[in-house]
Amino acid sequence: MKKLTAIIPTYNRKDCIVRLLEMLRTQEVKGMELSIIVVVDGSTDGTQETIRSRFPGVIMIEGDGHWWWTRSVNEGCKQAIKNGTDAVLLLNDDIQLESHYFRNLLTAAQQEPGAVIGSLNVTAEKEKRIFFSGAPRYQWCKGKLQRYHPFLSPYDANLSGLHPSVVLPGRGLWIPVEVMEEIGFFDEKSLPQYKADYDFVLRANKYGIKTLISWDTIVYVQTAATGKGATFTKQSFFSFLTSLFKKNTRTNLSQNFLYYIRYYPIWILPIFPLTVFMIIVRQLFSFLKEKKY
Repeated sequence: MKKLTAIIPTYNRKDCIVRLLEMLRTQEVKGMELSIIVVVDGSTDGTQETIRSRFPGVIMIEGDGHWWWTRSVNEGCKQAIKNGTDAVLLLNDDIQLESHYFRNLLTAAQQEPGAVIGSLNVTAEKEKRIFFSGAPRYQWCKGKLQRYHPFLSPYDANLSGLHPSVVLPGRGLWIPVEVMEEIGFFDEKSLPQYKADYDFVLRANKYGIKTLISWDTIVYVQTAATGKGATFTKQSFFSFLTSLFKKNTRTNLSQNFLYYIRYYPIWILPIFPLTVFMIIVRQLFSFLKEKKY
C-alpha cells in the first residue's frame, strides 16, 4: 500500500476539527502518502472558511446538512477511491491521537494485510479509562457485546497486540479499499447516524474478512461529546426518553433493533422480543447509574 486517506466528518465543531488537523500535522507517517478529506455537512460556524485558509492541502467535501455521519463517510470514501487511495482511515473530529498513532497503525496493517483494523478507544479525561477495547463475540440472546474489558474500566498501559473483534467503532477505523469493493459502503439509508460502523464490520465478518482491534493504536475519546442520548452523559430523564426516538441519537430504538434483527441468529429468533425488552431495561438502568460525564 502506498496511499492512505483520513476521512473526517464534521458538523458545527470548528474548534474540534482545527485541533485535530493541527494534531495530524505533527504525526509522522512513514511509508505511505497521507491525504486528508474533511466532509463538512452544512456547518454554519465558519468551518469551511477556516479549513480553506489554514489547511489548503486538505480536501473538503460539503454536504447539505442532511448527510449525517453515514453519508458523510460514504462521500469521503468515494472521493478517496476516486483519488486512488489504497486504504481509508475514519476519524472523528473530537478525538486526540497518541503520539505514535500512525506508526503503530501501519505496523498493524502490515501484520494483517486485507483486514479491517480498529483502534483502542480510551477516555481523554485525566483518569484514563477504556471506552472500547474490542469484543470477541456478540451475546445475541442478551443483546449485548462480550467485551475484552468492561466499559470505563481502568486503562492498563501494558495492553498490546492485535485481537479479533466482531464490531469496531468509526473512531480510528482502517479499511483497505478492496474491502469496500467487495462488501460495499456504509448503510446510509437505514443507519444514517449511529451503528453504521458496527453494521459494516459485522458485514465484513460475514464475508470472511478479518476484523481486528489494535491495542497499540490509541484514540482518546472526549466522553461527554461522543453521542447524543448516551446513557453515560449528563441529561434530564425527559431528554433521555426523547433520545430513544430521535434518529440522530445513539440510543434510538428503531435503529438499534434494525441493527440487531439484521444479524440475529435465526435459530433463536423466537426470543427476539425478550432481547428487545432486555436492551430497553439495560439502557434505563445505565441511565440511572450515578457515573456521568
